[in-house]
Amino acid sequence: MKKPNALLTTETLQARVAELGAEITRDYQGTHDLVVVPILKGSFLFAADLIRHIDLDLSIEFLG
Repeated sequence: MKKPNALLTTETLQARVAELGAEITRDYQGTHDLVVVPILKGSFLFAADLIRHIDLDLSIEFLG
């Protein structure tokens, strides 16, 4: 079975997630109590990738 063409490459997505992490690090530098709240169950995988690129102390909360 032929695999469909992707709109974005894995490398492009990973680079953008790293950019977002760097932006969040810059924008929230010096603030306290950064909390990441993934809203949908499937969003945690994206959130985990993003959190790896945030160079700040943070916590994660979940809504149930």
